[in-house]
Amino acid sequence: MYNDLAVREHCLDRSLAAYDGPVEVEYLPVDNTAHAFTSAGAALNHAARMARHEVVVMVHQDVYLHDLDQLARAAAALDDPRWGFLGANGVTSGRRSVGRLRDRVILIGDSAPDPVEVDTLDEVLVMARRDDLVAEPLSEDPELAWHAYAVEYALRTRARGRLVGAVDTAITHNSLTINLARLDEAHRHVADGYPDLTPIHTTCGTVAARPSRLRQLPLVREHGWRRRWLRESSAAARVTTALDIPVVLADIAHEVDLVDWSSDAPLRLVNLDRVGGFAAHAGRPEVLERRDRPILMEAVADLDGLRSSLSDVSPDEPVLVTGLSLEDLPQLRDVIEPERWMAGVQWDEVWLLGGPPALDPPLEWSRPQAVPLRARSRARVG
Repeated sequence: MYNDLAVREHCLDRSLAAYDGPVEVEYLPVDNTAHAFTSAGAALNHAARMARHEVVVMVHQDVYLHDLDQLARAAAALDDPRWGFLGANGVTSGRRSVGRLRDRVILIGDSAPDPVEVDTLDEVLVMARRDDLVAEPLSEDPELAWHAYAVEYALRTRARGRLVGAVDTAITHNSLTINLARLDEAHRHVADGYPDLTPIHTTCGTVAARPSRLRQLPLVREHGWRRRWLRESSAAARVTTALDIPVVLADIAHEVDLVDWSSDAPLRLVNLDRVGGFAAHAGRPEVLERRDRPILMEAVADLDGLRSSLSDVSPDEPVLVTGLSLEDLPQLRDVIEPERWMAGVQWDEVWLLGGPPALDPPLEWSRPQAVPLRARSRARVG
């Protein structure tokens, strides 16, 4: 289902057009630009009823499919009747993200060459047998209009005694926006519908049987970030020690569009995929645009591949490296020039930004939440 033809053509359509392999693909884009459907479930159910193939893959318009052969291998797991619902990324009962994919500019999820059982799935890409979808359609409840319909279907599948799994599909989710409107209401709806399965672990957080009163306190909501800030400040100090470059605390997946690059000077992205499951299938360089600005995306499996990729980067080229650990940094000292690089700490990973954007970073990175304790910063102050 799509509501932005340009986005669909740039991402999904281009990836399908580039495929030249043995997998037969029936493409059923459902036009909702005129709001013909009042929910995602209604639109996707409409397509499932039209489908001719045994497996139906439901995917967002802003997804690039790097390897349809890999997607077909993932779908083949549905030959085992124990699996009722599969997807590109999900969350286990232990709150572990499973299913390796590129989310904007970072790699997320543990690798799952074969399906790994999860509580719920993200809606970005999910698949099921056509017969199952016709017999048990996605919910068209208005409370789940654009959110959590895959979460609800996963819970319904589990309640029927079948397994829900996440599996590697080699995709990039080139999301430009985050729609959180009525997400809490959708989560509350599924929690009320499946009380025996709470707490429900999703890619957008854990849904408890009852909302946490502590998290709703004004003091906690206003200052809750400080705990992570202290933890990440400690990591930032180690980055500075290793590379002697400025460090910020920022979620680069959400803030990459703040970085300065252009059509004349595209951003070069290198994802380090030491976990595996992505670079082997989707590591080849591919250009995707974000707000009409091109990014040359590639993924490498190890530090040798990263060093090789960085060896031909020019001083004037904007470059972003993600997926690093603190232990990796000393091995990059000879390829990281302190005067033209900066770093960021994001959860338990480190990213590096090089070239002109590192010399003139976004103003937003000078906010208190982004400035580590007692750390150098090259962020602007006005």
